[in-house]
Amino acid sequence: METDARIIAIRYYGGSERELREDMATLGSNPAAIIIYLPQLVVLMKPVHSRRPHTWEQLHDTPPDADAWYIHLMAGNLRLARQLATRQKPRRWLCFRRGARHARPHIIRWERFVSPPQPTTNTHRKNKKSWDS
Repeated sequence: METDARIIAIRYYGGSERELREDMATLGSNPAAIIIYLPQLVVLMKPVHSRRPHTWEQLHDTPPDADAWYIHLMAGNLRLARQLATRQKPRRWLCFRRGARHARPHIIRWERFVSPPQPTTNTHRKNKKSWDS
């Protein structure tokens, strides 16, 4: 299993019609966007309005009424991602897609990502299919 998040990101883009280098360059021209490209973590995200998350494709624009972060790509260490997220401008929502089967983005509260519920001390969790499993 590959552990270098940069290689995972390159493989992800290999199966799409987009180019990682181009998306990073375009996002780089957006002062509100966030690009993290480390061996431990790769993140591409930008502010969007939660009712129009599809506008993430307009990488160079940030709507003035943005109330959400849209994560286009996150690969690597989720714990590190949560730590770094606490240092970003909080927005009310976090939008992302999980796999190609879901046409509509998931929308969760920002706090749910930054401070997820702690697992109980019980060794058998009732809901094993939680979002952060």
